[in-house]
Amino acid sequence: MAYILNKTNGEVFVIVQDASIDQTSDLKFLGRNYAGYGEFQNENFIKLLENFSNTTAPTKAITGQTWYDSSSENRRLNVYNGNVWKEIANIEISNTDLTGIGNSDASLGDLGYYSPAEQLFAYNGTEYVLIGPLIGADKLAGWRGDYEQSTIEPGTPIYNIKAVIGSEVFAVVSNQEYIVNADTSNAYPLLIQNTTTSKLYKGITLVGANSSTGVSVSVSASNTYTGGTVLWGSAAHSISSNYSNKSGSNVYAEKNDNVYRPVAFVSTASGNAAEINIDYGFTYNASTNYVKATRFEGLATSSLYADLAERYEADAIYELGTVLIIGGEKEVTVTTTFADTRVAGIVSKNPAYMMNSAAGTDETHPYIALKGRVPCKVQGYINKGDLIVTSSTPGYGIAASNVFGGAIIGKALGSQSEGFGIIEVLVV
Repeated sequence: MAYILNKTNGEVFVIVQDASIDQTSDLKFLGRNYAGYGEFQNENFIKLLENFSNTTAPTKAITGQTWYDSSSENRRLNVYNGNVWKEIANIEISNTDLTGIGNSDASLGDLGYYSPAEQLFAYNGTEYVLIGPLIGADKLAGWRGDYEQSTIEPGTPIYNIKAVIGSEVFAVVSNQEYIVNADTSNAYPLLIQNTTTSKLYKGITLVGANSSTGVSVSVSASNTYTGGTVLWGSAAHSISSNYSNKSGSNVYAEKNDNVYRPVAFVSTASGNAAEINIDYGFTYNASTNYVKATRFEGLATSSLYADLAERYEADAIYELGTVLIIGGEKEVTVTTTFADTRVAGIVSKNPAYMMNSAAGTDETHPYIALKGRVPCKVQGYINKGDLIVTSSTPGYGIAASNVFGGAIIGKALGSQSEGFGIIEVLVV
């Protein structure tokens, strides 16, 4: 009668017929009345004891089966997850420092735990290398998690992260303000000036923090500020000036070339911003109220003025609203012809967007409005919405109903009954 062999979960694995050997798996299952069964059965026990130890993986594995890879470069236990073999990492517990130690019994990726220092190591194929944390006076610099005992609730730990170089703490990151207990205050000789108070602040406390305020202090004759609790960021490396005299004195910041440049501050006397000029791509001049930069990026811009204009070289000085055409001795000149298709546009004094701004001045290169609304000198009867073209009167526009498209300056936004005047025109 055949055997029915089930897995641990109750599923039927195989049916073994009488007087036969089933080799569905890496073990051999013997049917009833099979002669000489003892050898095969005992070999099965050996395979289980040694976890199918071999340099090649078993070919008939089932989920949960283990295999010891005996190849010299691995020597590691694996488990079959139903799809592939996955290695099981070795972890060595040691009472001696594992730094730089080679181990002929270790394999690539093995872990080692140095218990006295609570340090974790990984084997790189040659030696153990430290993963962390770095502690002790003979170690390199690093960040490590730590805690203090709360003075508000005795026995309650306040967790933080410390920057440690050798045995000295150079910075502490905490999510709350607290006073360090007397028995641990001496651990921060560089951080806390007043060990009587021994206060650390929320955020990053750096070298030179005042224990009462947490702010920076002057640490040299040139007033270079290097410490304190970090409450805001700065691109500057250091700051130098007569810091207390903000009225009439600049505060200077060093970029990265040992050159100090003025940084903006607000005068306590007048409230006006001093010049910004830190060579980071923009400048601001308080006397002209101009901000200059190589490039601006943003979602939107706004302006008090309403037209887009470009500078063109003119043959004379022209006032606001004058209608100009392309021609003359320079690039543009005044119009003298009705519906001239050479029309360039209207002189603008306050464009919202200024193109070719460095070409010259308003006297030599006036801004010509290309789009938007701008005041325009006109003559004659004009209704809102009328098309405006050049007129025979020098520098003036006039309404016209039947003209070629190339002669149109824009559309009237205002009205005029007679004579000469200035109205706003929508330049199209």
